[in-house]
Amino acid sequence: MSWGLESMVSLSARFSGGSRGFCSSSSSYASSSTSTEDATGKNSNTNSKLPFTNKTILVTGATRGIGRAIAQRFGELGGRLILVGRNREGLEGVGREMMKERGGKGRGEGEGDWMVVCGDVGEREFWEGEFGRGKRVSGGNGNPNPNPKPKIDILINAAGLTHASPLITTSPSLIENVLQTNLMGTIWGCKIIGKEMLRRREGCIINISSLLGIKGGRGSAAYAASLTRALAAEMGSAGIRVNAIVPGYIETDMTRAMSDPARSEALNSIPLSRFGDVAEIADAAVFLATNKYANNCVLNLDGGLSAV
Repeated sequence: MSWGLESMVSLSARFSGGSRGFCSSSSSYASSSTSTEDATGKNSNTNSKLPFTNKTILVTGATRGIGRAIAQRFGELGGRLILVGRNREGLEGVGREMMKERGGKGRGEGEGDWMVVCGDVGEREFWEGEFGRGKRVSGGNGNPNPNPKPKIDILINAAGLTHASPLITTSPSLIENVLQTNLMGTIWGCKIIGKEMLRRREGCIINISSLLGIKGGRGSAAYAASLTRALAAEMGSAGIRVNAIVPGYIETDMTRAMSDPARSEALNSIPLSRFGDVAEIADAAVFLATNKYANNCVLNLDGGLSAV
């Protein structure tokens, strides 16, 4: 398995907020109540079988954009969420919002559990320290959390930095930041969490990459496909499914900040003549997580952009 440097540097994934760097690891919890809502919005008891009841889903880049939408969607469908990112306050806001949307009045109420883990996904030490075998997710101020490390059923790598300038004109520090977060963040997550999944012989990994970054998006698509297919072949025999979603232009704060000329040019290049919605990406992630025969899938959700 190999990647071209220019393709990796030209990766354009979700922008999870700010420049690279990290806050010290910490975690927060919210426990479930006895009432829930099913997929139709009707009240039900905790015995109702939503698709992700009793499943734990780890989502990186959960503060905003695609990662946030994915976390919210899986939470709506009964999942216990581990929200990972650099901004602890932002992650806790996502968790509280999920609780309120499900009828709770803030943290500690509503359907499903959620946990915040703050750190830099591009650092091996972060993954090993928080999720390595025999480890526990740390509590505040470095104190051990009384709850044991959760079993992670689904890993969704949605964290990334956005960058699309030519390699020759890109600063070395930016190259390192992009590769560390977009590439190594995904690799370390797959390695550390995947090892535990292999031990249990069950699990699902979904990598979110971006079609954008170089003309035609072929470099980014090749990266997502190469990593996903290598892992699907390596882990499939143990019952671990690995798939990828490759979004095109999606309505996020990043695309909303585009200048009018740039936005018009982008829209004109898309056969469907519109940007995608984060909910459409989240629904695709749900499909890949629930379809037990889905393995080695690379879904281009780009309105046809990759075809032109």
